[in-house]
Amino acid sequence: MMTSARLLAILLALGPVPATAGEASEAVKRTCRSVSSQTARTIALAQRTNIDPATQVKKVPDSWLEGVQAHMLLAASRAPHLTEDELASLGYSHCVARRPTDR
Repeated sequence: MMTSARLLAILLALGPVPATAGEASEAVKRTCRSVSSQTARTIALAQRTNIDPATQVKKVPDSWLEGVQAHMLLAASRAPHLTEDELASLGYSHCVARRPTDR
């Protein structure tokens, strides 16, 4: 078991903890809301019609947003009981959390 003094020494040696990211801008929030809502709608419709959602989601040319879509598709495949609103919420939170630092 590590003593508290040893743990403190290790933490101090690692250096300062980076600050948490600032709040997302309104433009990022709008983009995330739009992409996640549209993707969730497409996935839900595809699931209702027994079509593979991955073939129906139109990929966006931005790797950040494409990652959000991939995350949503994976979630839908692993948990087909998720509602459209739940998928949209999951996608939105993932989108905001994973936004590039320059946005």
